[in-house]
Amino acid sequence: MCILPSVAVADGVSLTLPAAITEALRTQPQVFQSAHTAAAGRDLSQAAHAVLLPQISLAAGSIWSESRNGHPLFVAANGPREVIGQVQVLVPLYAPQLHALAKAAKDQSAITRSQETETLLRVAAQVVNAYYQLDLLQTQTTIWRSTLNVAQKLYLDTHKAYAAGAVSQLDLAQTALLRNKARTGLQQTAAETRAATRLLNLQIGRAPNGEIKLSNGQEFASPLLSPSLLDTQAKRMQPLVQVADRQIALGRAQIQVQRGATLPTISAGAAYGMDTVTVPRTGDLGWQGAVTLSMPIFGFGAHKDRIAAAQEQVAALRAARQALILQIDSQIAHDYGAAQAAEKTFDNDRKTAHEAFSVYTMTRKGYFAGALNALNLAQAEGSWVRTRLRLASARIAVQMTRAQLELDMGRYPAEKKEISRT
Repeated sequence: MCILPSVAVADGVSLTLPAAITEALRTQPQVFQSAHTAAAGRDLSQAAHAVLLPQISLAAGSIWSESRNGHPLFVAANGPREVIGQVQVLVPLYAPQLHALAKAAKDQSAITRSQETETLLRVAAQVVNAYYQLDLLQTQTTIWRSTLNVAQKLYLDTHKAYAAGAVSQLDLAQTALLRNKARTGLQQTAAETRAATRLLNLQIGRAPNGEIKLSNGQEFASPLLSPSLLDTQAKRMQPLVQVADRQIALGRAQIQVQRGATLPTISAGAAYGMDTVTVPRTGDLGWQGAVTLSMPIFGFGAHKDRIAAAQEQVAALRAARQALILQIDSQIAHDYGAAQAAEKTFDNDRKTAHEAFSVYTMTRKGYFAGALNALNLAQAEGSWVRTRLRLASARIAVQMTRAQLELDMGRYPAEKKEISRT
């Protein structure tokens, strides 16, 4: 899964969906949190591998022991005073548990990286929802504003006709009602638009009260891929699947850690310096070397039970992965059907909106010709407004369902061109 390139968005420039996602990924605190967690995992992995390398340390000190008649009382003491000054090197020659721990740390680091990708995708999904919600409300605001302008002009023209005695008072009241209804719709939608603007600003890290101008670019819905191909891509790219795979790898590494605890450990040590009970002198410097073998013999079945528990944990993780795959496939099947339905709804609403506009145009001409009354005009205009609002919702539904399919596959939604704004 690739990260979107950095996109600089200046004030007053139309905001595209990819640019909004990019801004969110640069500013969201949860993105920073996941990045720091992934960095910590990398550091721990490097630390676990560093343990396999030779370890160098310094030992220095002076020890005094109580003595009687010139003999120290402590059985482990070499003399009444012991001086130690050594540079020590410890090399693990055979340490299967340390190697298994290093592998487990590497797998844990891979998990945190996949979780970081999952966080980025989750942030992108939040931005997609906020972006399209604002897009819908801005479109509805535009519809209500144009409706109000038309209704205002209609009212003024009817008022002139009423003053000339050409229309009745009922017609004047009906056109006033149309204007008031359009004004109310505009006020309600404008309030919702302000709230949606604030939400999107917070998602992308801008000032909450700043204005957002969305891109007027038309979005094209390319032909839908087959569900089986979508499932295949999701298994390959979906961060949730990657996390599940790496958790299984970590579980296998934990089995090796437990098995390594039952195997011998061989290490070599070397030291250069002094360890003397006399006054330290230059001639006391010397080398010391050792090879150490450590091996558990009997632990009352503790290691066997830990290995069995780790194996059961891996089996549980495999089953959880299968359940996750089933959940993703089911989600894709649902979203695929929703995308198909949304496209058909959009096509039908586009035809209906065109027909409603034709009816409204003819009714308006008939009204001014005196063949129809204001009630007929109100019904035609109400139908036209409703179809335009439904068409706007249908357009957003197409874009949302397409975007959701992209997210299901573990990809960022990409803007393409075709579906026109209402």
